[in-house]
Amino acid sequence: MLSNIKFYLIFIFSFISIFPLLADEIAPIEIILEGEASNKKLEMSGLAWYRDNLILMPQYVDLKSPAFYYVKKSELKNWVRKKEKNSIDPKRIELKMPNFDKMIDGYQGFEALCFHGDKIYLIIESKENNFMRSFLIMGTINFKKSMIDLSQSKLNEIPIPINLKNIGYESILKHNSNLYLFFEANGADITQNAYALRYSMSLDYKGKVPLQNIEYRLTDVSRADSRGSFWGINFFWPGERSLLKPNKENIMNKLNRGETHQRFDHVEQLLNFKIGKNGISRTELPPIQLELNKESRNWEGLVMLDNLGFLMVVDEYPRTIFSFLPYKL
Repeated sequence: MLSNIKFYLIFIFSFISIFPLLADEIAPIEIILEGEASNKKLEMSGLAWYRDNLILMPQYVDLKSPAFYYVKKSELKNWVRKKEKNSIDPKRIELKMPNFDKMIDGYQGFEALCFHGDKIYLIIESKENNFMRSFLIMGTINFKKSMIDLSQSKLNEIPIPINLKNIGYESILKHNSNLYLFFEANGADITQNAYALRYSMSLDYKGKVPLQNIEYRLTDVSRADSRGSFWGINFFWPGERSLLKPNKENIMNKLNRGETHQRFDHVEQLLNFKIGKNGISRTELPPIQLELNKESRNWEGLVMLDNLGFLMVVDEYPRTIFSFLPYKL
């Protein structure tokens, strides 16, 4: 009898070692937005903390009345704790800016943002004659006056490593008095030597930083902690397979995918990275896989909400979706 039990235990553990259990997935919890910020035409494209205020950045602001939007952290934490979930109406923060659409041929709006003190740093994207371009600018924020001022911004063009349809620099973060800019496509079959770009806080170019190859799209990154650790959104829509050329040796093994990632071809996950002496690479933390819907969601913004989890936003496809992802940080 004992030998039989021992046999079955050995069999079970051997089976598990050969066929790993399905990875856990986390379902995003939607936070319903009201007011202007819920307008799909704005295409929410970035999230960032300014002190204890979450700034929501549209890709396409209303040029007649340009604005970003904000929600207080206390309101968001109260929403997480409450059983009955109410909708949230983000407040306007006015935007003073030049006519970027006239200054930049093929202007396609804002793609990424971060803050340092009262300075705001943004990435602008354009497409001219089927060629993608990205620009880095700096402005100021006066929260008491509810104003972001970009009127004195100088356009700093960011060199694009490879011209791919609708792909540019989509992520920016600050660490140790440096800005790090991330291109959206960094797969092994797109570029053997992927890199991030480093700039000073006054926008002086400081060179390339080696980056571990990342398959699929890297659509946004969180704030980095004091050790240089941060999270990034890793997204794949199967319609871009020929564009992104995902390397089979680097993509997630199907046996380690969660239940919905087994059923669908698209990928929605968060990856953990660290800025080190020799470059930027993934850490040993496993991907945080989102529970998928049949229709993929183009997540474009990511921040951490203290130690409670993440806040994320979808631009326009399939619609504006602002969500909380519970995860102990």
